[in-house]
Amino acid sequence: MSAPDPKATVYFHSLGCPKNLLDTEVMLGALATQGYALAERIEDADVAVVNTCSFIESAREESVQAILDVADLREDGRLRALVVSGCLPQRYGAELAKELPEVDAFVGTSHYQQIASILDDALAGRGRGLYVEPGHTHLYDHQAPRVLSGQGHSAYVKIAEGCDRVCAFCAIPGIRGKFQSRELHSVLAEARQLAEMGVREINLVAQDSTAWGKDLTPVSQGAGRPRIEELLRGLDEVEGLDWVRLLYIYPTTVDDALLDVLAKGRRVLPYVDIPLQHASDRLLRLMRRGTTADRQRKLIERIRSALPHGTLRTTYIVGFPGETDADFQELLDFVRETSFDRVGVFRYSDEEGTTGFDLEDKVPREQARERYRELTSVLGQLMAERLAGQVGQRASALVEGTVARGEHLARLASQAPEIDGVTFLSPTPGLEVGEMVPVEITGVRGGVDLEARVLPAS
Repeated sequence: MSAPDPKATVYFHSLGCPKNLLDTEVMLGALATQGYALAERIEDADVAVVNTCSFIESAREESVQAILDVADLREDGRLRALVVSGCLPQRYGAELAKELPEVDAFVGTSHYQQIASILDDALAGRGRGLYVEPGHTHLYDHQAPRVLSGQGHSAYVKIAEGCDRVCAFCAIPGIRGKFQSRELHSVLAEARQLAEMGVREINLVAQDSTAWGKDLTPVSQGAGRPRIEELLRGLDEVEGLDWVRLLYIYPTTVDDALLDVLAKGRRVLPYVDIPLQHASDRLLRLMRRGTTADRQRKLIERIRSALPHGTLRTTYIVGFPGETDADFQELLDFVRETSFDRVGVFRYSDEEGTTGFDLEDKVPREQARERYRELTSVLGQLMAERLAGQVGQRASALVEGTVARGEHLARLASQAPEIDGVTFLSPTPGLEVGEMVPVEITGVRGGVDLEARVLPAS
């Protein structure tokens, strides 16, 4: 008996962070269970969904351009419907509805679970829809169907949604709403499901990962609320997984219990992604980060002492309102002193609804760009030096694909997907995507990536 014809074929264009990609995968899963077919190319689709980001100005610009590109296909009749989802409509839905008549529906972060019925209405021509609930985001659980993107050996797992912090530069609390944790049993169940599907690596994401559990009810009378280390210990026991990586650790929440789990885990990696954002006390105060440069130095010392073979990653912001040359020099000095393994840099983006938006003494854009270039140059030199120090070391690598000249792409435990570079493996016959192999690091490529050779299995 042949399968019924699909209602329509749907193409997704997902922008922004891994959390956004995960939302896309959940929407794909919901559509697949409701009679929709998934298209890999927009040319083969009846409907296009653009899942947007609006975290900073450049992300908004990219999202708007992506919508306009697809809108041409809608106007030409090559698409039956165009839907825009994610943070952009959650934040600016009413304005977008006025400016973009080509779009059939705008879906905020609160309505992902209703995507199938929304597409039903759009295809039936039942009016243009605006599906936004301010201050709320849907948080999926282990029972939600999900279609993994990529090749299936690595996946993101969202452990919480929203944020209660008041960082002066961040619009996320206003977009994603109050902090909400997933239940412990739900995260563990999803991890087991993914392992059964062949996933070797999971990366835990949230806006504020180490706050996980603060809003959950204690499992028994007299027990405390669950904490992130309890979740990590549970994931460390999931058979079939090789790597569990925790992303987005808030600096003031790192304690000995967390470091102990990261140090002793079998599957949980000693990987610390801890955005510091700046190193001038005055700027940290204006940013509302609740810490100082000296506390950050001591924190780094504690982490390195507890995780001597761990990986430390951070991010910095340049051009925050009021940042002086002296503040920026403090940041440069701090960067040279601490020398993280991996660093990301952002130029400040003035976001409505944040306290930073109301601050005076805005840093001129060209000055912010110049500071960005100077900081990334310093960081590039430091990173190349740290990577060169790894030559000769042995590690496990997760094979991800092939490139020209017979080389394979892979990542080490120190390389989170999409942000930490890759490892190029010398030509080795018989390697399979998703395979974990022993390697020896032989060189550095481009100051960002590594080169390695595959060792004989022991």
